Amino acid sequence: MLDITFETRGCRKMLQKNPALKKKIIAGLTYQAENDFFKTKYATRQKWHDMPVLECRINDPSVGAMRIAFARRNDEIHVLFGSTTLLKKSFTQELETFLKGE
Repeated sequence: MLDITFETRGCRKMLQKNPALKKKIIAGLTYQAENDFFKTKYATRQKWHDMPVLECRINDPSVGAMRIAFARRNDEIHVLFGSTTLLKKSFTQELETFLKGE
């Protein structure tokens, strides 16, 4: 059973605008975990609490496509950051700025 937590600093604004997105993200990550994270890539070379930061796309009709960054250790997944920026380079820059603020 996956334990998925959302980091307040990186997710609060996104989830306040669209509370239903939380279920969509959990469903997407659960599907990724069941399929060995086949559509997941490294988001940055930086680490979050000594865990690599990964990213994947989530599609939701209310916001369209978005990228989420997360870290995982065994059955624990920490959703760190979400953005509607789809261009990988721009998303990575946003994420690295977010990670520096920690």
